[in-house]
Amino acid sequence: MKNKTVSSIGEFRLIEIIKHKFAKFNYNKNVIAGIGDDCFCFNTGKNTICITKDMLIEDVHFKKDWITAKNLGQKAIEVNVSDIAAMGNVAPTYAFIGLGIPANTSKKFIIDLVNGFKTICNKYKMTVAGGDMVKANKITISVTVVGITKNKIVKRNEAKKGDLIGVTNTFGDARAGIALLYKHGVKYKYSQEERSLIIKQNNPNARLNEAHKIAKYLTSLTDTSDGLYISIELLTKNFNLGANIYTNKIPLSKNLKKVFRDENKCLKFALFGGEDYELIFTVPKSKAKIVQKFVPQVTYIGEINSSKKIRYFYNDKQQKIKYLGFKHF
Repeated sequence: MKNKTVSSIGEFRLIEIIKHKFAKFNYNKNVIAGIGDDCFCFNTGKNTICITKDMLIEDVHFKKDWITAKNLGQKAIEVNVSDIAAMGNVAPTYAFIGLGIPANTSKKFIIDLVNGFKTICNKYKMTVAGGDMVKANKITISVTVVGITKNKIVKRNEAKKGDLIGVTNTFGDARAGIALLYKHGVKYKYSQEERSLIIKQNNPNARLNEAHKIAKYLTSLTDTSDGLYISIELLTKNFNLGANIYTNKIPLSKNLKKVFRDENKCLKFALFGGEDYELIFTVPKSKAKIVQKFVPQVTYIGEINSSKKIRYFYNDKQQKIKYLGFKHF
């Protein structure tokens, strides 16, 4: 048999293969959420511990010319806090930071990068507990965040038929921001609206506060780091569930619609762009208004059903949607 490459397998299939390899190796009865959720979570008796890791690689996740070192440090922590937020009412508490750095990297870049780490750790009252540093061909940042809670965590796999699918804030800005950078670079004179889209790409904010307010009402939860399309699959695909999604209800920012006036293009950014780091969740209809009361920026874009298929509609007309997002391989 021909030896396949990871490119021929694809990122998500590769994750499934690795997940399957370890599926039967859960020796600890205290594990609450394992491989396949936003965090690994286990019960200590007094608390639940949630652990997540994310990586940022130069020329894969960022280009040095397109983001300041401080913003890069901030983003590296925020994207991990977003995973903590995706487990519900959990407090991010400790961070471990691994750095791979080319030998010719300037001292100023590293100081600014570390100041970025410090800014966000201070924001969430997190302790940097350790890490590692090595020589590398390109800048590599690997962050592990440990969260602690006494509350019940919200996993991806507990949505119920009839639940509404809700999201926080708006979608597509981060993808639009990177599209502008690819088109014009950094020296272009951007409008205020265009700059706001680039800021959403380079300086995201995890929705931790929102998660804390609404977690107890939700049946399932994840963040949208890989885009809405993938996130909807994460809440349904492996759990014998389906969904109806109404794309005309997907919230788009005024800035996105002003800069990219083609609604179809804006919706593609929203569905496939990723890096918005918003929350997507399911909630019983009876709790939907309560959730919006606590977080007014919540929009309901669909509902869960038992069809085992995800169907997309625009103004009640079914649409054929094919994945057009980023693939690592």
